[in-house]
Amino acid sequence: MSDDPDVLLEFAQSLTSHDPKTVKAYQSAMRGFVYWLKDQPGGSPFLPGQITETAIRGYMDYLATEGRAPRTRSQTLTTLSRFCRWAISAGYLQRNPASQIQRPAIINTAPRELTPAQRYSLKKLVEREQSPRLSAIFALGYWTGLRISEVAQLRREHCHVNKRAGHITIVDSKGGKTRTIDLHPEARRALYNYLCANDPMRRDASDPDSPYLFTSQRAAWLRQRGRPDHLTMRGIEHIWTALKQRAPQDECELIEDVTFHDLRHDFAHRARAAGWNLEEIAVYLGHQTRGGLPAIATTVRYTLPGRTQLKKKLQHLTG
Repeated sequence: MSDDPDVLLEFAQSLTSHDPKTVKAYQSAMRGFVYWLKDQPGGSPFLPGQITETAIRGYMDYLATEGRAPRTRSQTLTTLSRFCRWAISAGYLQRNPASQIQRPAIINTAPRELTPAQRYSLKKLVEREQSPRLSAIFALGYWTGLRISEVAQLRREHCHVNKRAGHITIVDSKGGKTRTIDLHPEARRALYNYLCANDPMRRDASDPDSPYLFTSQRAAWLRQRGRPDHLTMRGIEHIWTALKQRAPQDECELIEDVTFHDLRHDFAHRARAAGWNLEEIAVYLGHQTRGGLPAIATTVRYTLPGRTQLKKKLQHLTG
C-alpha cells in the first residue's frame, strides 16, 4: 500500500527472493501490527524501535481477544520475528524482542488426503479433456507433488523425458533450493506427450519460443516487453477451477473444494502408504534445510493421519 511506512516498504524489498504469496502475507501481518500500534500510547508514527516485548505481547493478546486462530497468531509472531531480524541487520534494532514471546499452542490437523472417489473423478475429468497441456500440469501435481509455483516456473531445459524414463530439475524453489527428481511413469508419459508428441496446431500446444514449459496466454506480449512469459500461479488456479466446473453435477460436488495444492498433500499420503519413509518424502518434495538435510518436521505435518485413517485402525484394536 502507498501509505505504508517507508520502513515496511524497505522490508518488503528485502524479500524479493521469497514466494510472492509469502511476501504478501508478511506485509499484511506487519500492516495489521502497525495499525494496531498507532492507537497505543506513543505508537505513531511507526518506528522499528517501538517494537518491544510489551508491544508484541499486547498485540498477541489483542489478536486472541479478537478470536484469531492460534495458527494465525503464530504466523503473525513469525512475521514479527522475521521483521525484527531484518531490522537488526539494517541497523534499526539491537535485539529481537519477538524471540522471547511464547507461541500459542497449535493442534495440527492432517493435510488434505483425497478419497479414492475424488482421485478417480479428477483423473477421469482430466482424461476427458484430451489436453496434453492440462494432463501435464495435473501430472506434475498429482504424480510428483510439485508446488503450484514450481509447476508455473518449470523450464523446458530442465525437463528430460523420453519414452522410457524422465527426470526434472526444480531450480530456485521455495527457500532458494534446487533439486532433481525422477518421474513416475504417469508423469513422464504426460510430459513426453506434451513436449515430444505435440501437434503445433493445437490451441494448448507448448510454445517453442518460450524457455518455460507452460506459457501465459499473453506470452508474446510479455516477451516483447522483456518480461517472463510463463503461466502464473493464478493462471493455474484458474485452469483448475474451470476444470472442476466442467464436471457433472454429482462429481462437481465431490471435488469442488479440492485445491491444486491438495494434490501435493495427497501425494505425500500416497507415498507414505506405499512405504516411503519420511526422509524420502522430504527429499522428493523439497522439504530440506539450506544445508540439504531433510526437514522432517514439515514432512510430518504433510503425512499426519486423519480421522478416517484412525477410524479404520480402531477396527483392529483388541483388548
